[in-house]
Amino acid sequence: MKKQIDVKARLRRIILGEMSHCIGKPGGQLSNQRDILKKKYLGYGYAGDDKRSKRGYSTYVDRTVMEAVEWAKPSLFRVFTTTDDIIRFEPKTPEQEQAAADATLYVNNVIFGREMFRLVHDVLADGLYQRVGWCIAHSPIEKEQKLLEYEGLTEPEAMALLMDPAMGITEDGDNVEVAQNVGADGLPLYNVRIRKTVEHRTIRLDAVPSERVVLSSDAPDVEHARFIAHWEIKSRSDLIREGYSPDVVDELPAYDSDDDAPETVTGREINAEDTADWDSLVRESRLYQVWEAWVDCDVNGDGLAEKVKCTYVGGEDSLSILGWEEWPLYRAPLFAACSVPMPHQAIGLCLADLVSDLQDVKTEMTRQLLDSLVLANQGEVVANEGESGFIDYDSLLARGAGGVIRCKGDASVTPLSINTSAQEALGGLTAVESVVERRTGITARTQALKADALQNTATGASIQEEAVNQRIELIARVYAETFFRPLGRYVLHLLHRYQDREVQVQLKGRFMSFDPRRWDPDMEISVAVGLGTGNKSKQLATFQQILQIQQAFIAQLGPASPVRLPHVTYTCRKMCEAAGLQAPERFFGTEEDARAAEQQILAQQKAKGQQMDPLTAAKVQTERVKAQTAMQKAQLDMRIKQAQLQQETQSKAVKAQSDAAAQQRKMELNAQLKGQELLAEKELDAMKLSMGGTTPGLTNIRQQEI
Repeated sequence: MKKQIDVKARLRRIILGEMSHCIGKPGGQLSNQRDILKKKYLGYGYAGDDKRSKRGYSTYVDRTVMEAVEWAKPSLFRVFTTTDDIIRFEPKTPEQEQAAADATLYVNNVIFGREMFRLVHDVLADGLYQRVGWCIAHSPIEKEQKLLEYEGLTEPEAMALLMDPAMGITEDGDNVEVAQNVGADGLPLYNVRIRKTVEHRTIRLDAVPSERVVLSSDAPDVEHARFIAHWEIKSRSDLIREGYSPDVVDELPAYDSDDDAPETVTGREINAEDTADWDSLVRESRLYQVWEAWVDCDVNGDGLAEKVKCTYVGGEDSLSILGWEEWPLYRAPLFAACSVPMPHQAIGLCLADLVSDLQDVKTEMTRQLLDSLVLANQGEVVANEGESGFIDYDSLLARGAGGVIRCKGDASVTPLSINTSAQEALGGLTAVESVVERRTGITARTQALKADALQNTATGASIQEEAVNQRIELIARVYAETFFRPLGRYVLHLLHRYQDREVQVQLKGRFMSFDPRRWDPDMEISVAVGLGTGNKSKQLATFQQILQIQQAFIAQLGPASPVRLPHVTYTCRKMCEAAGLQAPERFFGTEEDARAAEQQILAQQKAKGQQMDPLTAAKVQTERVKAQTAMQKAQLDMRIKQAQLQQETQSKAVKAQSDAAAQQRKMELNAQLKGQELLAEKELDAMKLSMGGTTPGLTNIRQQEI
């Protein structure tokens, strides 16, 4: 028999226990590290800079962290915002093929496509310099107030309108206003005003600031975290609008900005001179820090922990639970984007961590370089008054270009010898730049085209480009596998659970219907983002080569070719996308159009083949063999010419051997082709004899020519 338990009391104990040692809490180790990284990204100085400034020394701060992050963003934008499919859903059975294709199209173009810019700019950028970026995927109930006005209704029309359940009229009728007038014929007319509340669900992907998420310190990953929570600021009106009692809301502890995490304060100070006085806000605008937590808790007394969503306000001494519910999905809706993950840890490092120490080194070296130049140009001096001399110290302290220092007697002023270290500092900065390149893959070559890069060969430039892009490509792959893949699976579960009707959206130039209720939420999922996705010129060249190969297949094999018209049109559409053109379907049609055209062509070919007699069909086949032979000879000649051009720079002996090998290969291929021709001739002659005809075949034609 299940025992009765106080769920709120148990949830309160679990939350307080987890919050005491969770990752990401304000002032914790992760919070302090994020604050340091944010200050380095913003170019904040160091503790002793005020003293250095007063002494006339440089307070320069290097911005290596900012440069690494900002130059990584364009590559990530190009990878994730210009590709069609980030993820693909794979069917488990042949019957699921169409559903998997529809789910892939809908999730990538409607859900991800609508939110992609914000996801990359906010979530993935946080993952580059704040250790981890967070996103919440949810389907909240959104309420919209509509005012419906009807004038000049007769009594039956007004009664029918008020009795219509679709109007959403409450039992007490407080959302209806009825005014009676007298019409021209003396009959009563009614004006009706109805305030209707419309509820609907939408799938939303919202970025969450990194400092607003906490999770269990021993969590191996986000999906299996025992406790994970995030908070947001809501006003009193927001909570009442969500259905909470005003009396309950008034008893909640108000939001106190003094409890903010240090990275939050650092970010706020960029543009704000001071913070608002929260206590002076009017009652309706009073703010609260509202937490949403997903915890493992036994709420039914069966000894097994269930995933529970709990909404609460307050901290250790004032925690008040507003409500809880058993979570219907398989995991919490929070997803992490970490650019440098660490095995067996939910939160790893980031790109900024790789260059944080190098920024300190470059800052110190640059300061020493600038200080050395200042001391070399306007260094210290030695003032010797002698036994009876005099020095005007006011003019000495006010030295300037072309200035005069007045001295009397045996007094003298001589410059103090300074050993400058400018050259050594410049060499050190160059060495640090190479370390930055090795750690991040971001260099001047990836930022802009250098003049000396034009002197390199195309192959060398390509190899160099691939080498410097490997780090960014790895980060893109990490984001695709660890962020977009689980996010796509969860979005599919949200659609299957909360999308209760068929929807129509315009995709690829036409309206398409989707019914997520028919999709299997547990379909297999694969990542479609590959390395080098962002290189559009390379993509365009690759698609052109594929198109040539497809054309060769169709020309050589004809109806037996595995390459069909839909494959060719798909390649053409991908070429348009690689070139940056929108709506490629307007150039080459959709895949359904290509299939329909191919079926029509096959039907015409079939009808034409039935009208041809066997002998004519044999002639056509023979001509096709000849065409294939000619194409193969042309390809062989082209290969020989290419081989000859490549061997011009080699020695004569190597060239002779290469020509001999090519000639031998040509003879073998000619013999093989001649055998194919003889075989075709025999088949044609045999068909002629079997039909008893006297039409000259290929052999008879050659005999007549002889």
